[in-house]
Amino acid sequence: MPGTAGRDAGGLMDRIVIAVATEMTFVFCVGVMAGVIAMVALAIRKEDRLRSLTRQPPSAAARGARRLNGVGLRDITAWDAEEEPR
Repeated sequence: MPGTAGRDAGGLMDRIVIAVATEMTFVFCVGVMAGVIAMVALAIRKEDRLRSLTRQPPSAAARGARRLNGVGLRDITAWDAEEEPR
């Protein structure tokens, strides 16, 4: 059958295109998630270094990290070093 080789090759190419598109989408989504995790980690590190959890966030990244972690500026008072911890 002379006409069947071309038809089978077209079906195989369609599957390859779908597989490549799926893999590209997966890699893109993993990259976005890794970027978000990296930005949150850097913002948390900055907050810790500045000891700013009881104040307004120092940057937009810190504000976003607080929002993603579910921590906002609540009625928290800073711990006084002279006061006895409870």
